[in-house]
Order: sequence, then C-alpha cells, then structure tokens
Amino acid sequence: MLSQIRERHSRAVEKVKVITMDVRQQERRIQTEIARRAYEIFKGRGSSADHELEDWRQAEADVICQGCYARMVVDAGLWIETGAEMYEEGSIEIWVSPLQITIYGKQNSDKSISTQRSTRPGEIIFHVIPLGCEVHPSGVKTKIDGRTLEIVFRTVQAAPETQLKSKVVAA
Repeated sequence: MLSQIRERHSRAVEKVKVITMDVRQQERRIQTEIARRAYEIFKGRGSSADHELEDWRQAEADVICQGCYARMVVDAGLWIETGAEMYEEGSIEIWVSPLQITIYGKQNSDKSISTQRSTRPGEIIFHVIPLGCEVHPSGVKTKIDGRTLEIVFRTVQAAPETQLKSKVVAA
C-alpha cells in the first residue's frame, strides 16, 4: 500500500521548464490570466454589472496561489522548496528574474491530493515568490521529489570593494 502511494506521488523524472523573464513580463502574464478569469466569472454571473471588483478579486483568488515555501541561503546559492502536488504533471514552468520567480502550471485534477485551492482542475495557477536576494537567472537547477519542488539558484555576489593603494610621489 505504501509503495503504491509513493509511486503515485513520484515525479522524479518530470522536466521543469525554466524561462528567464523580467518581473514586468511576469506581472503582465499574470494580469492577463486574471482578466480572462474575471471575464469568465462575469459571463457566468449572467453578465450583470456592478460586480466588477468582486469578480476581479475572485479571479485573483482563483489564479494566484498563496502556497507555502521554504527559502534558505546555502554557500553561494539560494535554495527554494515548495509544493509540486498542486500542479498537473508536466505543466510546471518557472519564470526567473533576478529578484523574483513565478511558478506557472495547470492545477492538478487528482482528487486524492488535498489543497486549499478551489476546484478548477486544468486551469492555470501562479505562485509568485520574492527571492530576497539577487540571483543569476541562468544556471537554475530544479528537482521534483515526491510532492516537493526544489529550486537552486546561484546568487549574485556583491563586487569586492577595491582596495585603495597609496602612492608616494617624490617631489
């Protein structure tokens, strides 16, 4: 029984697409998806007016994931761990900018996985994570281990201070 559960949650061979994308472009894509979802809600309500803000807030709640994550600085890198079970297998993309990442994917349709998200299987969801330090967008390593997604970045080190050299000039 335990081995069946492990097999069901094993996603170790899954590839995660990593894309370098600035924060403004990440935000534009998220806002576009929120607008699409708000329009769906508006149409579902019978196109009745006077609920625009309510529809927009509901769309934000449906599209933006407020999931937990762990963050730790290790040597010259940054390690992030978050849940992978909320995403359909094979749908995860990580959008990387120097100070923020966005995890993009389709919501998992597996009913045995409990999440606090609304039931919109197959719909796009985003998890925005501020990094807290500057990272190199290239050279990102990812690993899905069971229910968790691990992401490792190289951090940008501050340039070493130049030493002032005094020079004696003979007069």
